[in-house]
Formats: sequence, C-alpha cells, structure tokens
Amino acid sequence: MVEQIWEIGRAMFLFLSFWGYIFVAVRFGKIKGWFAPIVCMSGIALILFWAGLFNCLTVAADLILTGGIAGFSIFLILCIQGKTGHLKWNPAEFCFGVGAAAFILLSLNLRLIHYDNFSHWAVIVKYLLSAGKLPGADITLIPFRDYPPGSSMFIYYVCRYAGHSQGMMLLAQNSMILACFLAVFGIVKEKRRFLLYSFLGMGCSVLSYLNLTIRMNNLLVDFLLPLLTMASVAVSYRCRTDRRKFCIMQITLLGFTAIVKSTGGFFAGVAGVYALWELFRSEKRSERIKEKTGGKLFCAATIICGAALPPLAWQYHLDTQLAGFKGKFEGGFHVGRELYGQVTENFLKTALDLSGRAAQMFFLCIVLAAAAILYARFKLRKRWRLELILPAGIVMTVLYYAGMLYMYLHSMPEEEAVRLAGFERYACSVIVLFAGVLIMGATVDLEHSFAVDIDMRGAYRAFSSPGAKRRYQYAVLGTVILGANFLYSEFNGLRSIQETYETSLPGQAEQIMGDRWYENGVPDKGKYLVIASDEDGQVSSGEVRYVCRYFLWAPDVEVTDRLSESELAEAGKKYDHIFILDETSPSGSR
Repeated sequence: MVEQIWEIGRAMFLFLSFWGYIFVAVRFGKIKGWFAPIVCMSGIALILFWAGLFNCLTVAADLILTGGIAGFSIFLILCIQGKTGHLKWNPAEFCFGVGAAAFILLSLNLRLIHYDNFSHWAVIVKYLLSAGKLPGADITLIPFRDYPPGSSMFIYYVCRYAGHSQGMMLLAQNSMILACFLAVFGIVKEKRRFLLYSFLGMGCSVLSYLNLTIRMNNLLVDFLLPLLTMASVAVSYRCRTDRRKFCIMQITLLGFTAIVKSTGGFFAGVAGVYALWELFRSEKRSERIKEKTGGKLFCAATIICGAALPPLAWQYHLDTQLAGFKGKFEGGFHVGRELYGQVTENFLKTALDLSGRAAQMFFLCIVLAAAAILYARFKLRKRWRLELILPAGIVMTVLYYAGMLYMYLHSMPEEEAVRLAGFERYACSVIVLFAGVLIMGATVDLEHSFAVDIDMRGAYRAFSSPGAKRRYQYAVLGTVILGANFLYSEFNGLRSIQETYETSLPGQAEQIMGDRWYENGVPDKGKYLVIASDEDGQVSSGEVRYVCRYFLWAPDVEVTDRLSESELAEAGKKYDHIFILDETSPSGSR
C-alpha cells in the first residue's frame, strides 16, 4: 500500500512538473499555448540526451523534475496573488481536450504488440530505467545500440516517476503525438472560425488510415517523426517574426527530431528548409532589408548549428564509446549487382501499387489538392498556397523514396531487400507528412478565403449572406462527422487489438515468463530454450527470440520450432530452462 501511494505521489509530482514548465513557457517565454507542450517535451528529451552522453542521466532527470516543481510553485504564488487570469477554453480546445483524454486513458491499458518494440524501442527504455545510463558496447542484449535514443529519453523520464508498465511507456509516447497534433492546430489565427479547426481535425484524423501499420499501441517512431515535422512547420508559420523565440523553438524541435531515428535527419531537414524559407521571405520595404538580413543570417546559422549538434554528438558517441560496433545499416550489407534490377523493379511496382495505403493516399492527395487549386483559381479568383506546397511535397516524397531504394540496395541484407522488408511502414511515414502539410496548407488557404472578416462587432457579421452561413454550418457538420468517425474507428481498432493481447505472441510470452526487471540493467546469465511454432515466420524471422529476450531480460535465448523427445531430454542438460510457447501445445516450462 505504501509503495502504491508513493508511486501515485511521484506521478502527481511529474504532472505538476509538466504543468510548471508549460506555464513558465507560456507566461514568461511568451510561447503560444498550442506549441508549449511539444517544445517542453522536446527540451526535456534533449537535456536528458546530453546528460546520457555525459553519464549523468539520473541526476539530470531529478533536476528536471525539481525545476518543473519550481515552475509550478511560481504558478501557485501567482494564483494566490490573482495574477494568473482565468483559463479560457474555446470549443475547438475543448473538443481536442476530450479526444486527447480518451486516447490517454486508452493508452494506459494498451500493451506492446509489434515485435520491433522488443528488438529495440522498448528494450532501450527498459535498459535506461534499469541501468540509468546509455548502453555501452558490451550490452549485447540491445542489438541496435546505434539507434538514436531521442524519444526513448522522454519515455524514460515519464516512466522513471510514473511507473514502468508498458501502458505508461505508451502514454509517454502518445503524449508526444498528441502534443504534436496540438501544435498543428496552432496554425489557425482566427479562433472564431470553428470550421478551420473542424477541417484541420478531420484531415489529421484521416492520417490514422496511414497509421494502421504504425499504430499508437507501440513505441515505433515512424508516426512521431512526420508529426514533429508538422509541429515545426506550424511554429515556423506562426512565430517567425520573433527571431529569438523562433530560434529557440526550432533548435529544440529540429534537434530532437534529428535524434529520434536515423532517418530523423531527413525530417528535420525538411522542417529546417521551411523554417529558413519563412525566416527570409516577406520583406517588402527595401530600405529595411539590409538591416534585417544580418539578424536573419545569424538566426539561420544558429538554427542550423543548434539542430545539427545533437546528431553530430551522437555520431561522435558511436565513434568513441561504441567504436567498432556495426549497426543494422553499417554491417557491410548490400545486394548483389545481379539483383539490382529485381529489387528496383519490385520497389517501383510496390510504390505504385494502389492496393497499398501509401500509394492510395499519395495519389488521392494529389487529386484533391489539384482540384482545390483549380477551384480557388477559377471560382474564387484566388491563388492558394497549395500551388507551391503540392509540387514541393511531391519532390520531398520522391527524394524520400529514392533514399529508401538506396537503403534497400546498399544497406540491407539481401533477403530483406528482395522482399522489401518494412516498406509499407517506411512509406506511410513520409506520406503522413505529405498529406499533413497539404492539410495544413489548405487550412491556411481556407482561412484567407472567407468573403467577410470577423471584426470587432462580433461573429454575427461573419458571413456575406444567410446562404453562406448555411453552407458554413453544413461544412462544419460534415467535417466534424467525418473526423469523429475516423477517430472512433481508430479508438475501436486499438481496443480490439488490446482484447486479443493474451493470444498474441507477446501476451503468451509474458504469461509464461513474466516481465523481469533487474537492478542496474544487469541481464540474466541463464541459458534458455524456447520451443514455438513457426506460424507466420515468427521463429525464422527472429520475432520469438526478440520477444522472449525482452521479457526474460536475458541475452542467451535460443528458439526452435522442431524438437524430438530425445532432443528435448538432451536439451534439458544444456539449458537452464526450457519454455514451450505454442498455442497447439500446453503452455508451461521446465
């Protein structure tokens, strides 16, 4: 009981600490409330990243928590003095809050399914929580030690104080995702036009269609990366006029994005290019250009250096602390030249196959965006930003696909390259960004296309005619219904997956083996043999081995799908424990 109370108390302190940082960022840093959560989360992750490199991770985490509590204390003092003002919620903020609360509560009951969690994304978090430091070259339990630990640092911070359960890990990850969506909503300037929020919300909820391969019930970052990029784009659009604040926010967001995954550099680069474009565009008075250009150049150089420093530091860490370690994409793998044509042909066919979600959304977005551009040009007599965003997005997507093809040809084992392992997940990641920036651009264009501006006399004069108001209301109703339908589908999909967890491979393994944690991250030295069927290639692909290594927290785990009675008797002398992990066999261990 005492331990449970202490755990609840630590979780409450964590929540109050976040409250303190967000309050300080908004009140004293003058950061818009839409952007403050993701900026604070990224900042915390970056500080812990640097602390991990200097081997003072636990001390830094405690200091960060203390700093947030100090910020909350300032909030309390100002509350007592009556200087905080009243919290005001507009309908859009209320709707977002309700939806976010639903997914947060759901996250606490979710469990990890995708096996990549057990090969790296969850296992690195488990090690950080157990050992309180980054893994060294000798930690063989973590095979992909070269992966940047960006998001893992934030998950570590949350779980250090709020509990080590899988649900809490997912809550931390999904909090970053929701914070990114909140930042995307920050592009709207006219808060009294609910259609802007409902249209943007509908578009963001449609992205869940692409997220079926990288759902919110895992710690994979393929969905987080494009959302971080979209959050940075929103910051660039709204905050570019305040250079000091703009620099700090972009350094934080871009630096964090770059260390979330090895491909984070691409997404940070896309967001960085747009940030620089927003920084240098729009000087109409020529006599002021020279005066402002010097400051802008300094700001641009600061953003570039600040964003590049974390990934460069991580590469230096790999070259020194993990010298000689060959990562997944650095092991000298490559496809034989005789297979270049086959892999390229398979890649192009898969990329253009309309049965794939990525291809479907890519071509659908092009058609809808082109139709919107033509409608605006000939019907509304306006030129929308989509005219620039659409070709830029296509170029971005083509470059990303070219990088994927290069990876398959030169960095992947031949067997994985031939079957294009992970293609749908990688492709959906960039298509989320492609669709997302088009939705954001369309929202901004829509905001600037109303015939009547809302003036100080109020929203009742916001429409040119009763017919225009009626069409506006129908549009709000339609976008709300579509958005709610997609979110409800995603919510139910996650619940359905969770209900079948016990019959999944991780569910069966956890029931038999438990979820073992050891102090200081020291792994179990025992030798284990796991017998399982090779259904869906779960043994031959290594999935069973990764899952069992995670739950046993032991590197010496062998897996087989065939074992005769005589071999089983012999194995009993060689291994410390033998687990039978097969739905067709009685579950048990010996």
